[in-house]
Amino acid sequence: MLRDRCPKVVNYALIWCRAKEKWIDHVYSNFINVYVNKDDRNNATRLALGIKNGKQTYFSFARTINWDDLTEEKVEYWKNVHDCVLWFQKYYQYIENMYEISIKKDVSYFDIQVEIIDRFLNFLIPNKWEKEEQKEKKYEYVDDFSDYLLTCIEKGIGRSHRKYDLNINWSERRYD
Repeated sequence: MLRDRCPKVVNYALIWCRAKEKWIDHVYSNFINVYVNKDDRNNATRLALGIKNGKQTYFSFARTINWDDLTEEKVEYWKNVHDCVLWFQKYYQYIENMYEISIKKDVSYFDIQVEIIDRFLNFLIPNKWEKEEQKEKKYEYVDDFSDYLLTCIEKGIGRSHRKYDLNINWSERRYD
Protein backbone atom coordinates (compact mmCIF):
# COMPACT_ATOMS: atom_id res chain seq x y z
CA MET A 1 0.00 0.00 0.00
CA LEU A 2 2.87 2.41 0.72
CA ARG A 3 4.53 1.70 -2.58
CA ASP A 4 1.57 2.62 -4.76
CA ARG A 5 -0.10 5.27 -2.59
CA CYS A 6 2.91 7.42 -1.83
CA PRO A 7 2.29 10.98 -3.11
CA LYS A 8 3.70 11.35 -6.63
CA VAL A 9 6.17 14.12 -5.80
CA VAL A 10 7.45 12.27 -2.72
CA ASN A 11 7.79 9.14 -4.83
CA TYR A 12 9.93 11.03 -7.37
CA ALA A 13 12.15 12.42 -4.59
CA LEU A 14 12.59 9.01 -2.98
CA ILE A 15 13.49 7.43 -6.31
CA TRP A 16 16.04 10.17 -7.01
CA CYS A 17 17.59 9.71 -3.55
CA ARG A 18 17.64 5.94 -4.00
CA ALA A 19 15.69 5.74 -0.76
CA LYS A 20 12.27 4.43 -1.69
CA GLU A 21 12.83 0.83 -0.62
CA LYS A 22 14.63 1.90 2.56
CA TRP A 23 11.79 4.29 3.40
CA ILE A 24 9.15 1.61 2.80
CA ASP A 25 11.06 -0.87 4.98
CA HIS A 26 11.53 1.76 7.69
CA VAL A 27 7.85 2.74 7.79
CA TYR A 28 6.69 -0.87 7.79
CA SER A 29 9.03 -1.97 10.54
CA ASN A 30 8.51 1.09 12.78
CA PHE A 31 4.87 2.04 12.26
CA ILE A 32 2.88 -0.70 10.54
CA ASN A 33 4.22 -4.13 11.46
CA VAL A 34 3.99 -3.27 15.15
CA TYR A 35 0.28 -4.11 14.85
CA VAL A 36 -1.01 -7.66 14.69
CA ASN A 37 -4.52 -6.88 13.44
CA LYS A 38 -4.79 -6.23 9.69
CA ASP A 39 -7.25 -3.35 10.18
CA ASP A 40 -4.83 -1.66 12.58
CA ARG A 41 -2.00 -2.07 10.04
CA ASN A 42 -4.18 -0.59 7.29
CA ASN A 43 -5.09 2.35 9.52
CA ALA A 44 -1.42 2.90 10.40
CA THR A 45 -0.55 2.89 6.68
CA ARG A 46 -3.26 5.45 5.95
CA LEU A 47 -2.07 7.59 8.83
CA ALA A 48 1.55 7.46 7.61
CA LEU A 49 0.45 8.49 4.12
CA GLY A 50 -1.85 11.26 5.34
CA ILE A 51 -4.95 9.58 3.94
CA LYS A 52 -8.25 10.46 5.56
CA ASN A 53 -11.63 9.26 4.29
CA GLY A 54 -9.95 7.76 1.23
CA LYS A 55 -8.26 11.01 0.16
CA GLN A 56 -4.75 12.32 0.56
CA THR A 57 -5.03 15.23 2.98
CA TYR A 58 -1.55 15.99 4.26
CA PHE A 59 1.67 14.07 3.99
CA SER A 60 4.59 14.75 6.32
CA PHE A 61 7.70 12.82 5.43
CA ALA A 62 9.30 13.70 8.78
CA ARG A 63 6.43 12.00 10.63
CA THR A 64 7.15 8.74 8.81
CA ILE A 65 10.66 8.49 10.25
CA ASN A 66 11.22 7.15 13.75
CA TRP A 67 13.92 9.69 14.65
CA ASP A 68 14.33 8.46 18.24
CA ASP A 69 15.72 5.04 17.37
CA LEU A 70 18.23 6.09 14.70
CA THR A 71 21.99 6.15 14.85
CA GLU A 72 23.74 9.44 14.15
CA GLU A 73 24.65 8.22 10.67
CA LYS A 74 21.06 7.25 9.87
CA VAL A 75 19.74 10.56 11.22
CA GLU A 76 22.04 12.32 8.75
CA TYR A 77 20.88 10.03 5.93
CA TRP A 78 17.17 10.61 6.62
CA LYS A 79 17.70 14.37 7.04
CA ASN A 80 19.24 14.47 3.55
CA VAL A 81 16.34 12.47 2.12
CA HIS A 82 13.91 14.74 3.99
CA ASP A 83 15.56 17.83 2.46
CA CYS A 84 15.21 16.31 -0.99
CA VAL A 85 11.53 15.51 -0.38
CA LEU A 86 10.93 19.07 0.82
CA TRP A 87 12.67 20.45 -2.27
CA PHE A 88 10.48 18.34 -4.56
CA GLN A 89 7.33 19.32 -2.64
CA LYS A 90 8.23 23.00 -2.88
CA TYR A 91 9.46 23.29 -6.50
CA TYR A 92 8.11 20.39 -8.54
CA GLN A 93 4.74 21.99 -9.25
CA TYR A 94 6.44 25.17 -10.53
CA ILE A 95 8.78 23.20 -12.77
CA GLU A 96 5.85 21.17 -14.09
CA ASN A 97 3.88 24.35 -14.81
CA MET A 98 6.87 25.97 -16.51
CA TYR A 99 7.32 22.85 -18.64
CA GLU A 100 3.68 22.79 -19.75
CA ILE A 101 3.75 26.49 -20.69
CA SER A 102 7.03 26.02 -22.57
CA ILE A 103 5.67 23.04 -24.52
CA LYS A 104 2.64 25.11 -25.59
CA LYS A 105 5.05 27.79 -26.81
CA ASP A 106 6.99 25.12 -28.74
CA VAL A 107 10.18 25.68 -26.74
CA SER A 108 12.88 23.09 -27.40
CA TYR A 109 13.77 20.42 -24.86
CA PHE A 110 17.26 21.89 -24.45
CA ASP A 111 15.90 25.38 -23.74
CA ILE A 112 13.44 23.98 -21.18
CA GLN A 113 16.26 22.12 -19.47
CA VAL A 114 18.45 25.26 -19.40
CA GLU A 115 15.60 27.29 -17.91
CA ILE A 116 15.01 24.67 -15.19
CA ILE A 117 18.70 24.78 -14.32
CA ASP A 118 18.76 28.59 -14.29
CA ARG A 119 15.63 29.00 -12.20
CA PHE A 120 15.64 26.03 -9.85
CA LEU A 121 19.04 24.34 -9.83
CA ASN A 122 21.47 27.25 -9.91
CA PHE A 123 22.55 26.48 -6.34
CA LEU A 124 24.11 23.28 -7.71
CA ILE A 125 26.19 25.01 -10.38
CA PRO A 126 29.89 24.86 -9.51
CA ASN A 127 31.76 28.05 -8.72
CA LYS A 128 35.00 29.16 -10.34
CA TRP A 129 37.12 28.19 -7.31
CA GLU A 130 36.27 24.49 -7.48
CA LYS A 131 38.62 21.94 -8.97
CA GLU A 132 37.97 20.94 -12.56
CA GLU A 133 36.97 17.34 -11.76
CA GLN A 134 34.52 18.57 -9.08
CA LYS A 135 33.00 20.91 -11.66
CA GLU A 136 32.57 18.06 -14.13
CA LYS A 137 30.82 15.90 -11.54
CA LYS A 138 28.52 18.75 -10.55
CA TYR A 139 27.65 19.56 -14.16
CA GLU A 140 26.91 15.90 -14.80
CA TYR A 141 24.74 15.77 -11.67
CA VAL A 142 22.82 18.93 -12.64
CA ASP A 143 22.28 17.61 -16.15
CA ASP A 144 21.06 14.23 -14.86
CA PHE A 145 18.85 15.84 -12.23
CA SER A 146 17.20 18.24 -14.69
CA ASP A 147 16.70 15.37 -17.12
CA TYR A 148 15.18 13.28 -14.33
CA LEU A 149 12.77 16.11 -13.45
CA LEU A 150 11.65 16.34 -17.08
CA THR A 151 11.23 12.57 -17.20
CA CYS A 152 8.98 12.71 -14.13
CA ILE A 153 6.89 15.52 -15.62
CA GLU A 154 6.50 13.80 -18.96
CA LYS A 155 5.54 10.54 -17.31
CA GLY A 156 2.92 12.39 -15.28
CA ILE A 157 1.34 14.04 -18.34
CA GLY A 158 1.66 11.05 -20.65
CA ARG A 159 4.49 12.21 -22.91
CA SER A 160 7.69 10.39 -23.44
CA HIS A 161 10.61 11.18 -25.66
CA ARG A 162 13.02 11.01 -22.78
CA LYS A 163 16.19 9.03 -22.43
CA TYR A 164 15.30 7.93 -18.88
CA ASP A 165 12.82 5.29 -17.89
CA LEU A 166 11.39 5.71 -14.38
CA ASN A 167 11.27 1.95 -14.03
CA ILE A 168 15.04 1.59 -14.18
CA ASN A 169 17.07 0.96 -11.07
CA TRP A 170 18.19 4.44 -10.07
CA SER A 171 20.41 3.00 -7.37
CA GLU A 172 22.94 2.20 -10.09
CA ARG A 173 23.72 5.91 -10.60
CA ARG A 174 27.24 6.81 -9.53
CA TYR A 175 28.60 10.25 -8.66
CA ASP A 176 31.62 9.36 -6.54
